[in-house]
Amino acid sequence: MTTAENPPTEVLSALAAKQDITEVLFRHCRGCDRADEAALRACFHPGSIHSHGGFKGLSADFVDMAMRIVRPLKSSTHMLTNVMIELSGDRAVSECHFLAHHRREKADGSGEEDMFVKGRYLDRFEKRDSAWKIVSRTGLHDFERVVEPADSTLASTPADQLGQKWPDDRLYAMLAEI
Repeated sequence: MTTAENPPTEVLSALAAKQDITEVLFRHCRGCDRADEAALRACFHPGSIHSHGGFKGLSADFVDMAMRIVRPLKSSTHMLTNVMIELSGDRAVSECHFLAHHRREKADGSGEEDMFVKGRYLDRFEKRDSAWKIVSRTGLHDFERVVEPADSTLASTPADQLGQKWPDDRLYAMLAEI
């Protein structure tokens, strides 16, 4: 709601910033799910730091590790919810919950398994050169479960009916058309 303390232009500016930040969070998920390294790297400012899943270091190095994990996966889904963003000028803090699913080969080669992880991302964002990106990420895990796949038909589903990795996923052809 606009007030004397929050004129319409300030409210619209804050909403635009929050939307930009939310889209960075969603692009991060897309980058993981499609194994789109460029999309994932674009979420972080140079020098960004990362602490997640036992990793502590530069976000650029985390992306290298993440690509080694997601590229061999049969499928991957990262979802976000409860996105909360607090703004202060060209800086922001966001908190969101994530749920990740990885369909992967079992370590012993005896078939596939599903890994589920739930937690929160705590991110510090900065706006530099008109772009909001992450400068610090902490991933907190609340739940992890590895189970046998419940679906029996996914293995026989035609490839054109399954999500693919970059650049083969249909999304990239659609994006190229606009």
